[in-house]
Amino acid sequence: MHGYIPSRWTAVLTAALLYLGMPIAASAEEVTPTPPTPATTPAKAQAHIALILPTKAKSFAVPAEAIQLGAQAAEEKLGDEVTPKLRLYPTTERDDDALLAYQQAVANGAIGVIGPLTRGAIAKLAEHGALEVPVLALNSLEGLSNVSNLYGLGLSIEAEARQMARLMQTDGSTKPLLIETDGALSKRTREAFSNEWHRITGSLPIEVKFSESKDGLNRLKENVRALAPDAIFLAADQKKARLIRPYLGADQPVYATSQVWSGKFGRVSVVNNDLLGVRFVDMPWLLDPYHNDMLQFKHASKPLSPDMERLYALGLDAYRLSLQLVTAAPGANIELEGVTGVLRLSDSGQFSRELLRSEVGSQPRTPKPEPEPVVDPAATSPLTN
Repeated sequence: MHGYIPSRWTAVLTAALLYLGMPIAASAEEVTPTPPTPATTPAKAQAHIALILPTKAKSFAVPAEAIQLGAQAAEEKLGDEVTPKLRLYPTTERDDDALLAYQQAVANGAIGVIGPLTRGAIAKLAEHGALEVPVLALNSLEGLSNVSNLYGLGLSIEAEARQMARLMQTDGSTKPLLIETDGALSKRTREAFSNEWHRITGSLPIEVKFSESKDGLNRLKENVRALAPDAIFLAADQKKARLIRPYLGADQPVYATSQVWSGKFGRVSVVNNDLLGVRFVDMPWLLDPYHNDMLQFKHASKPLSPDMERLYALGLDAYRLSLQLVTAAPGANIELEGVTGVLRLSDSGQFSRELLRSEVGSQPRTPKPEPEPVVDPAATSPLTN
């Protein structure tokens, strides 16, 4: 994994800043989005990386803050006196805010942008047309490749479902059963898995819709027995997966997305016991926390839930990718072995994520490092001999 910015990036970045005639240092202050005016642009222009996040939106403030903290942690580790500083442009729920923030950031000298976060805000930015500086949006959206300088990096459940379909096929499954539950997230997971299975095999998986009716679990058990699949994929969150898993028997391997994992290793919780052995994928930041590439970055000062940890990690990788986007030549292949997975820029403008596989109840991939022994200086001093 690549924890530090290669020296050639620093050289290219410095050259780019000198070419633009911009001061290298930049303030980390918050900037309230306001429509830029030509009269104020020259005086305010100062090279920086803009962070456009809905920190003022009630529904998104907490996720946005987790991303912001992650990006700042990456900047703290990787930034130097040459690297442009992050500058936060807080927005509200209004999609138009993102466009205003982008325009203000460019007027203030931004050479790259991280954000927006919501699909609506990204769409509003895409409607603006060709963008002056690279923008790394933090979600997935169709048609990114149609807008110059617009890229996407997200933690979509669809990407996980597609990877699980490929893993199940690699593991030898030819007759998978897909169990869908109620809710929009389950539907999206089911559609992504089914489409990917059809793409790689030419056939469709068997599908069963689970209902939480009085006899729903018993009917599910009977269906599984009658259909005799060789593997099962749960398009379900943790709560429903715990409910369903005991009725599936032990004859077939069971797969799911990261939504079934509590974020805790081993048999340390009832949740893990109920779902023991279920196979899933997740990011290195959570599955391999003691690897050197994870340990180089500090964690949030307060404990975060697994979902917020994933967003924190998204901020870490977003900062690292933004530096690559700012310095990359047009059409360059961009790849990063990140804390959120192996990231590769596709022709669609979206960064794909290859995740690590694991099982509920397993241990971290890299063992926790042993603490350094405390040596008493007096015991080794020649004066004591």
